[in-house]
Amino acid sequence: MRSLLTSICLISLLCACVTNRPDHFYILSARPPGTSDPRANPTTVVSLRVTLPSVVDRPEMVLNTSPNGVIVLEHERWAAPLADLVRQTLARDLERRRSDMLVTDHPVGTAVKISVDVVQMSVRKGERASIEAHWRILDPRSGGDVVGGEVFSAALARDDDAAVPDALSDCLGLLADRLTGQMR
Repeated sequence: MRSLLTSICLISLLCACVTNRPDHFYILSARPPGTSDPRANPTTVVSLRVTLPSVVDRPEMVLNTSPNGVIVLEHERWAAPLADLVRQTLARDLERRRSDMLVTDHPVGTAVKISVDVVQMSVRKGERASIEAHWRILDPRSGGDVVGGEVFSAALARDDDAAVPDALSDCLGLLADRLTGQMR
């Protein structure tokens, strides 16, 4: 009887230690902020494919604690799959930089094909976010084939979790600058 009472007390204490922290949800935002004009008659249709490393492509935010360490923030979550958020944000970023461009999920025969492989996405809280990406741009209209890769980095403006999506959005904006600069 005494061990049962002790077990109940221990379970009660453990339950009391569990906090009911609320989950916070985040999205990425196109850069520069604002709205873009509707694309009534685009002359360049782009098919965009983006891949992410599995260590960050998860519902929870992942922060780097050291060169080989990460922490998963259980209550800081992406509002949608991170791969989808990255693809949608990069698509809007590209469209904001070129008024003649329409980025679509459904490629047509003459669409410019952009493939972006995010090799590494890292965030050091209170410091910087960076995205290392490799890409290929295939333009069937001109026969162009451009391959590139670079690391894009942005400072975290604040030392809170809400600064993470802002900095990653800035990195995607820099990637969009590079991609549009390499398109003919």
